[in-house]
Amino acid sequence: MATAHTQQASSQHSPKTLADLGDAWLAWQIALLKGNRLPLSGDVTQWIRTWGEIVGQVGLVNYNIVGTKDPMAEKRIGSEYSYGRQLGRILDVLVPVVKAHEADFQADSSKEKALKDFDEMVKDIAKLKAKRYTADEVVAMVKKWKDDGDFEANIQKLREALDALDEG
Repeated sequence: MATAHTQQASSQHSPKTLADLGDAWLAWQIALLKGNRLPLSGDVTQWIRTWGEIVGQVGLVNYNIVGTKDPMAEKRIGSEYSYGRQLGRILDVLVPVVKAHEADFQADSSKEKALKDFDEMVKDIAKLKAKRYTADEVVAMVKKWKDDGDFEANIQKLREALDALDEG
């Protein structure tokens, strides 16, 4: 009798359609997962490193404001004066001062190496600033204009400027 009852109860709970089978599977999964904490199923409270922290620079200009006492000030300064502009202005003031005190640096061997490294950096920056774009680099920049709404106007201005070079 128990066997007949079990078969009858089992037939009442067995899925009759594919949708019933899916519902039964989903109910089983929900019951299974309710008591378990799988990875990423709960609150994430640990520090997650950003892509920029892992690989370094991602975009053309990235601000690393981790560790600064005033991140908002860093953003405001960086939006007004790029790091290149800041470095350029510092070098404009520092180079003449260093040149005026060159003898002081040469008296100490550790300062002499620092002076040599500084001079190399200043020369490298000057070379980079003086570098001229190749035709391929200019074409690559112009291709980026295609996404702008005023592409045709920019092309026209470029043509006019190139024609003016021929005339001048």
